[in-house]
Amino acid sequence: MVFATPYQTYIPLPFDSGEEHKDHEAVLSMVPIHIVTHASQLPKEFLFPSSKNHLIVGFDCEGVQLCHYGTLCIMQLAFLDAIYLVDVIQGGEKLMKACKPALESSFITKVIHDCKRDSEALYFHFGIKLHNVMDTQIAYSLIEKQRGRRKSSDNPISFIALLADPNYCGTI
Repeated sequence: MVFATPYQTYIPLPFDSGEEHKDHEAVLSMVPIHIVTHASQLPKEFLFPSSKNHLIVGFDCEGVQLCHYGTLCIMQLAFLDAIYLVDVIQGGEKLMKACKPALESSFITKVIHDCKRDSEALYFHFGIKLHNVMDTQIAYSLIEKQRGRRKSSDNPISFIALLADPNYCGTI
């Protein structure tokens, strides 16, 4: 498949009736993927958080030995209408400085699975203190504890296992 700029991919949305959805295109629609090396390539509502415009953003970081001493390479941001792959290596300190207000904002909810190492890397490399984070791994543990099904904190649930759990997502 050849992609035009920005890159695009099909993102399937969950549908579990067993039959094809009547609006197949809505369930399997093209989502643009933007590779970001400069702050001007990110949405303004992300760069300039406002109490008038609360956002919810899927968020994840990738790197080499991601933590205090590792290297942060890519920051992924998923909005309703697009995905942004922030190239931290190429954009460097200047790009991450532009992202800092959003990552520290209480007006943008960052949804992530297993935030610990991402948070460490952002703090120790760029002085970013994540705020308003919804960690799905922690949420799962708290819900399971409330239901009396305590899991060992030494063996937290993986993202794939959470997606496969029919009590939660059950999408795979």
